[in-house]
Amino acid sequence: MTRRKSQKATEDEALIQQALDGLKKGLYQSVRHASHVLSIPRSTLQHRVNGRRSRTKAHADNQKLTTAEETELVRWITQLTITGYPPRHPLLRSMAETIRKRRVPQIEEDLQSDEPLGID
Repeated sequence: MTRRKSQKATEDEALIQQALDGLKKGLYQSVRHASHVLSIPRSTLQHRVNGRRSRTKAHADNQKLTTAEETELVRWITQLTITGYPPRHPLLRSMAETIRKRRVPQIEEDLQSDEPLGID
């Protein structure tokens, strides 16, 4: 499961998106100008302009479950906890495997699903 973003990281990402949008619309003369006005690192903005993805998006391909699958697993865990049944690790692993096996065939081809979840 991906790590939750900190508040600062979320704010920084919003500023970078604002800078990218401003550059496309012509609000800023250059990457240097946008980085100065919004107080974000010029190198980070330049990398994004050149096509580099954010760290979260770049590492999403390395995850065993998609974001939607993780959300479903969290929803299931929450339901169990509310009913007073705290799920144990083997049950969680089993549920994650079940969710992964029900994956849409097209997504299945894109992700490597033959690798086991977790460490035995």
